[in-house]
Amino acid sequence: MHVPHLRKKLKTLSVIILLMLGVGIFSGIKRQSSDEPHIEYFDVDSATFVSQTKYIKRMEVWMVPTNAKQESDWKTIGIMQRSSHWFRSATWILPIPEKPVAATQIMVRGYDEAGIEADRVSLPWIGEKTLKKKIWKIEN
Repeated sequence: MHVPHLRKKLKTLSVIILLMLGVGIFSGIKRQSSDEPHIEYFDVDSATFVSQTKYIKRMEVWMVPTNAKQESDWKTIGIMQRSSHWFRSATWILPIPEKPVAATQIMVRGYDEAGIEADRVSLPWIGEKTLKKKIWKIEN
């Protein structure tokens, strides 16, 4: 019978699973307690851009025009305003322009206390779809 051999493999497999689980839990806890400035999400809500951040002091919405060849060609849509603030977390909003913009990408850029860009997040595809269909009434 192969029972001793099977037990040895199960023990080895159990140790590997426990190690992987421990590493996953540790990295999750480390990320939750991180003091690094970051953007948790960026999306569209009715007629506004909305974002949630931690340790961010300034937020800007940018677009990459369809003819942009480099980052210096990008354009600012506007500076987001803080709508709520809870300790280190903040919610930011910016009204969406009434007229559509010709862009290949819309993103938010977050800056820390020193004014250095700390994080950037692109508008997810579902946000782009909502923006085009419900706000700008573009069927595409």
